[in-house]
Amino acid sequence: MINTEMIGFDGAGSLDITFASELDSTAEGKAAKVSANKKIVVPSDDDIIHGKIIKVGKDGASTVQIKGYVEFEYSTSTVPTAGYCKLLADASGGVKVDATNGREYLVLSIDTANKIVGFIL
Repeated sequence: MINTEMIGFDGAGSLDITFASELDSTAEGKAAKVSANKKIVVPSDDDIIHGKIIKVGKDGASTVQIKGYVEFEYSTSTVPTAGYCKLLADASGGVKVDATNGREYLVLSIDTANKIVGFIL
């Protein structure tokens, strides 16, 4: 039997684009939300996730992954499930399970020890 620790999805189907923002480097790795014409912010609690902030330049230009496999910390006591699972942004730039209001994403990886979920945007 194959050891699942040997399987990784990093970079699968990735599409990155640049937006304007008023963010700094502390936003890197957090969820992103399109907030206005060609602009992004870190989403508020219970917002939809549009992508993942990869890099923030000194001028505010922000590289955002809008497609493909991403990983985020999850904050709910409810563990995401493999397969399709409804997720929303949480207050810290991560994600949380919300079976009622969340957007459905294809979850491929769940690390319960570190509370990290990997899914396809």
